[in-house]
Amino acid sequence: MNSQVPPLTVIEPPQVLPATGTGGDVPGPRRGRPAAVWDLDGTLTRTGTLLPFLRRVAGPAAVVRAMAVAASRDLPRHGRRSAAKALVLQQLLGGRELGAVDPLARDYAGRVRKTLRADAMRLWSWHRDSGHRLVIASASPGIYVHHLGRLLGADEVICTEMAVVNGRLTGALKGGNCRGHEKARRVLEHLHEQPASRVWAYANSAVDRPLLEIADIAVRVTTYRHLTLRRDTLRDDR
Repeated sequence: MNSQVPPLTVIEPPQVLPATGTGGDVPGPRRGRPAAVWDLDGTLTRTGTLLPFLRRVAGPAAVVRAMAVAASRDLPRHGRRSAAKALVLQQLLGGRELGAVDPLARDYAGRVRKTLRADAMRLWSWHRDSGHRLVIASASPGIYVHHLGRLLGADEVICTEMAVVNGRLTGALKGGNCRGHEKARRVLEHLHEQPASRVWAYANSAVDRPLLEIADIAVRVTTYRHLTLRRDTLRDDR
């Protein structure tokens, strides 16, 4: 591993929550394969993935213009980030044929895979080898996150989806931005459909606290030192 690339670190000790941490209605032991839920940007990856993807599709100049337009708009204070993101996506992807964008997205996912954090991927592999279900939960668009999930062998990808009509991207978000409380809600919905006896959650941003709060083992990470877990948190309860 390149010594110039800072690996992950736990900036809060892994938090082991009660067995009802995933919002189960019935107290007591849960059944089902253990699950590990991973945020993408800054957790599995070193940096954000959306802007580099948009630059590949639309070009750097178009991305700068779209961001300038979003910054100039009088967007609602509550949810401003999501509104700006939706506006940028609409400007850059709206009207494009899915068949033309999808190959770029597939190629981009392959490039992202080659730059994933080695220490995060070691834990990803530990979960996979232990028979745990692997879930990616991301605010990034599914147009490339689904491809990345397939490359990594993820069992489920929960992310921001984009609307498609007659084979063309409309630029609109389908079901809203998968961020913060909305991400946690969708993960909980998935866990109710496919219960897990134990749930790990990995995320790097304060906005993902709702996701961390529904996990049995919550790990908040950042980009300075090595990501490790205490031996007792790695215990397999299958």
